[in-house]
Amino acid sequence: MKLDRVLIYGMGLMGGSLSLTIREKFPNAKIFAVVRSEKSKNSIIQKKLADQVLLNDETFSIDWDQYDLVVFSTPVTSVLKLIPSLPKKSSTIFMDLGSTKQSIVAAVDQHFGNFKHNYISAHPMCGSEQTGPLAAIPNLYQDKLCILTKPKAASQTSFEAVNKFWETIGSWTIPMDANVHDETLAYVSHLPHVISTILVNVAGKNKTTMEQVSSITKPITGGGFRDMSRIAGSNAEMWASIFEENKVFLKNSIDDFIKELNEFRKLFQEETNLDESSIHSIWDLALKQKEIIQKTK
Repeated sequence: MKLDRVLIYGMGLMGGSLSLTIREKFPNAKIFAVVRSEKSKNSIIQKKLADQVLLNDETFSIDWDQYDLVVFSTPVTSVLKLIPSLPKKSSTIFMDLGSTKQSIVAAVDQHFGNFKHNYISAHPMCGSEQTGPLAAIPNLYQDKLCILTKPKAASQTSFEAVNKFWETIGSWTIPMDANVHDETLAYVSHLPHVISTILVNVAGKNKTTMEQVSSITKPITGGGFRDMSRIAGSNAEMWASIFEENKVFLKNSIDDFIKELNEFRKLFQEETNLDESSIHSIWDLALKQKEIIQKTK
């Protein structure tokens, strides 16, 4: 892929980290950024993440064709607003980093129709609870999965170019259908953020617990709570957008979780002894499923 001029539309943690990686892997590329606030613009300049930074209100006449690659690193709702402005005939490769795919691919299909185009939807499976351009790190995408979704009229050439791009910056890739992506990610990505956040809120609403943790200067939590709570409350704006776009599959995953939790709760009836064999069965199944899902074997 020719990369002389790259536009990253939205340069927070993901966009900023991508910029640092492009600077390393494609040192001759000029990087341009579009952001919403003067604060973000100043942070990008401070960290030298881009050669030129524009604010949203300065991009009303943006010429998409002047770039070799355009990356949309904004919430899905923002991407959906930008897709109708894209040229139907262009050599520019367009790519988003959206966490959901059905609505984006549907918008791309509607906009381009049967026109052969160069829009590929990507989802790099990485991130952090940190936000903003100052949180950008150069190795965020190293050895991480990037899921690629090809809209129906997208060219195979552009798909292969995007695939090569992610491999060049150190990621490994798999293709995935938009519907399959959203259902799978509801269970392995979106639901965990819900559970983590609610777990912290449940602990925070328990009077005894809060009296104890408030009375000392160091945490009394063990590794389990620390690991489970790491992603709690991260970037509410981003997650609200993800939940809106994937609410059907997310609701299904929450329903399944509630069902399993209620079944587990039944083991603690006061009038019966604890069924230890059921505990062992649940724990053993989780261990086996974890090995399959996380490839720990």
